[in-house]
Amino acid sequence: LEEEETNKGKKRIRLGICAMDKKARSKPMAEILSRLSDTLFEIVFFGDALLLHSPVSEWPIVDVLIAFYSSGYPLDKAIQYADLRKPFVLNDLQMQHTLKDRRKVYDLLEEAG
Repeated sequence: LEEEETNKGKKRIRLGICAMDKKARSKPMAEILSRLSDTLFEIVFFGDALLLHSPVSEWPIVDVLIAFYSSGYPLDKAIQYADLRKPFVLNDLQMQHTLKDRRKVYDLLEEAG
């Protein structure tokens, strides 16, 4: 009820944090998220169990997605989710494949001059 009064009927933006728990629940992430207005954003953590064991069709639907690669992170599933649900993606998921390989990063930097 309080949330409805605060938002005056406006829908909050569902921001999906698509990252392993260690990153999603870290102090730096908490600091970033603390700066977002509760009246404008609803934060949805995907978490390890969901990312690793559930099909993307069962992942929560969000308006905006931010995804962070780390060891054990199912990047291909995150890409499948983005293709399926079409959220606004804040970071380039395909580029994260490149960032995993320092040779590709070097080549990319060379191309850029």
